[in-house]
Amino acid sequence: MQQSRARQLLAAASCLVVLFFSTVEAAQKRPRLTTQERKVIEYLLSDWNEEYSVTSVDIAMDAVKVPQSDETRFRIGNYIKAHPELHEVIRRWGWVTLVLTPDEKLTARTLINAQRDKKPTPNAAEIAAMVGISVGQVDRSLRMLERYQIIKADKAIAGAGYGVVPHYIKWEPRLDFLFHRVTLERGKQFNTN
Repeated sequence: MQQSRARQLLAAASCLVVLFFSTVEAAQKRPRLTTQERKVIEYLLSDWNEEYSVTSVDIAMDAVKVPQSDETRFRIGNYIKAHPELHEVIRRWGWVTLVLTPDEKLTARTLINAQRDKKPTPNAAEIAAMVGISVGQVDRSLRMLERYQIIKADKAIAGAGYGVVPHYIKWEPRLDFLFHRVTLERGKQFNTN
């Protein structure tokens, strides 16, 4: 009887050790935010408490004087995507609304509309003309949309060579990709939907 109990305790202890190291390993793989990135998150959390505010990461970066960089915005965006419990705004409007720049939202919306309406996928030059940005900005937007897994490269698709992930075609209208940037007289900017 004592040997059986000892085996049970040993098995339970082994499970706890494995669980502990799995948790530590998972935590180590999760990127930590820098001090500047945390400032952006803190700004957003405060700003989202204002009525009608759906301020995006790029505006928050400017507000707290964090230099704009796709990599920094991507890290903050992934953090927001992974932590919808941070604020009701994330759960209500979706992480996409908060993470993408206006160029990325318009590029995504152009691709979504074409694919949903079963029209030919526009190429980068056509997207640039429709959205009112340069081809370089379209290419940059496409790369970020792919990193966020909103679109995926597909050589079988003519035009831009990207297909929209089905999840993003289904909802109508695509509120995630609609936005209004507001600038107050005193210079403060925020987004609202």
